[in-house]
Amino acid sequence: MTLLDYISKDYPVAVENGEIINEFEFAEMSEFAKKSIALQQDLLPTINNTRFEKLDEPLRELQQAVADKKNPEAISTIALNIKNKILDLGILKITPNRYPSLKNGATLYQNNCVSCHGGKGYGNGALAGNLNPAPTNFHEAQLSPLQAYNVIKLGIEGTGMASYNRLTEEELWDLSFYVLSLKHNEEISRAPLPSNLHLDSISKWNDEELQHFLNKSFSNITVGQVRNYEPERPEPLNVAMTNLDLSYQEFQKGNNKIAEKYALTSYLEGVELVENILGASAPSLVRGIERDMIAYRKALQNNNKIGAENYYNALKEKITSAKTVLAEKDYSFAFIYGAALSILIREALEALLIILIILRVLRPMKIKRAVIAVHSGWIFAVLTGVVSWFFVDKLINLSGASRELMEGVGAILAVLVLLFAGIWLHSHSEISKWKHFIKNKINRISETGNMIGLLIFSFIVVFREAFEVVLFLSSLKLSNPDVANSAINWALLTSVIIIAIITIVFLKFTKELPVGKFFKLASYMVAALAIVLTGKGIMAFQEAGYIPISPIDFAPRIELLGIYPNLQSILAQLLVLGIIVFFQWRNLNQKADKSSQELVTEE
Repeated sequence: MTLLDYISKDYPVAVENGEIINEFEFAEMSEFAKKSIALQQDLLPTINNTRFEKLDEPLRELQQAVADKKNPEAISTIALNIKNKILDLGILKITPNRYPSLKNGATLYQNNCVSCHGGKGYGNGALAGNLNPAPTNFHEAQLSPLQAYNVIKLGIEGTGMASYNRLTEEELWDLSFYVLSLKHNEEISRAPLPSNLHLDSISKWNDEELQHFLNKSFSNITVGQVRNYEPERPEPLNVAMTNLDLSYQEFQKGNNKIAEKYALTSYLEGVELVENILGASAPSLVRGIERDMIAYRKALQNNNKIGAENYYNALKEKITSAKTVLAEKDYSFAFIYGAALSILIREALEALLIILIILRVLRPMKIKRAVIAVHSGWIFAVLTGVVSWFFVDKLINLSGASRELMEGVGAILAVLVLLFAGIWLHSHSEISKWKHFIKNKINRISETGNMIGLLIFSFIVVFREAFEVVLFLSSLKLSNPDVANSAINWALLTSVIIIAIITIVFLKFTKELPVGKFFKLASYMVAALAIVLTGKGIMAFQEAGYIPISPIDFAPRIELLGIYPNLQSILAQLLVLGIIVFFQWRNLNQKADKSSQELVTEE
């Protein structure tokens, strides 16, 4: 595609009236025509398509026409005809996943392109004088974003234009759209795009083709306005309201399943993104929205027309109130700092407690590899969380169901290991059992044991919390970008200091506890965490739509304890509690039997 575009556009620079006027350009055109044939042949095994195989004939016709120095109009016609045949095959992706960001494109341009193409795209950068051919002048070149995308991604062999395939698809499109805007950088007025001007067309049309379309249908909109267009990121609560309206419209048409999907999207892609921020100042409103969302979805499932209408109207009123609360909120440094600090400490403490208990248990065992595995797991999880912070936009664009699924899976896996750990800790709370375990088990584990399990568990426990923190901080960052980064950085530093103090106190306190008492205390703490995470894990699956929700009106909602007013999460917590009680009862019976046997032996 890129080679064909170059041949159709640059051939007039090489040949005029059947004579070569630029030897270098003519050699390049000949090489591009030859390479086009070679590429088509190389792709034949991959693209199993009869129409693609038949492109060999027009490609060879193009090569011969170049060799015969045919007029530029003939060359352009053949090249563009082949290009259109390729596009008609539908084997190329020619449209971005989202509307590209000119703001991000400008940053990418400054970091990668300005040294050759110049600050304003005239091809007069600091390195331009050393390049032959000269860098493209974007004010003169007749490019489409798709052509720019292909060139940036693939580069041009034999020129100074290197491949930038290290950039993501989104970044390539951001940069491609930005370089097309440089020609129109004086036109900064914004205008909404016509409804029938689609991203697909904007991507593949050059300015002349775009102007032709606008002249026919929209004379009041200029090419410059289109090239400078950048949609604003939709406000989450606007997304919530839009999808809620779509949901109720589909329900009225009798499309209950589609209505349920829109309702789920309304919550996951709208309300949830601002839930923590809104909860800081209006917790009752958040609880009301969540409660009504659950009830509304239940009404849709049961085809309850009266209930659906009532909850739909109630939700519209509450979401409107939430928008007012957020609009009036002062996202100052102090607010963002306080909100970030609270989430950092809360999530860190959940993970920290589990990791410290594991390390405290391992300390007397003196198994160095096990300790290293635990430390490696949580450090890797923290680093992964830090890296994910630099991909905030991608996390926000990740579907809400996927975010909840990750949180839910992480929570349930942690619960399973915590149950095992709690039962094990309680069963070894007697010093005699602990010493026996050390003597007969740990020595063998230290020689042959595989520590991957410890590493994975440590990673899961910490990454689940890190993932939740990054999602929350990203919403804070969007609320006031001018001060958010500074406030979040200070909150991070403060939380590190506070967590370090808590860690030191915990380690000092538990170090003085006898092994038996520590194990009992740790088993109770781990059991409590297992119950809390069970509630949170089930709720995450419910919010993602994987588990049904049966609300219980009289039940309380205590997020800190993982208690949510619905039958499924409470039953799951009761099940975990039952497992814990059963094993404690069994341990007590075993202890009583052992005491009886010892008494009989003494008599």
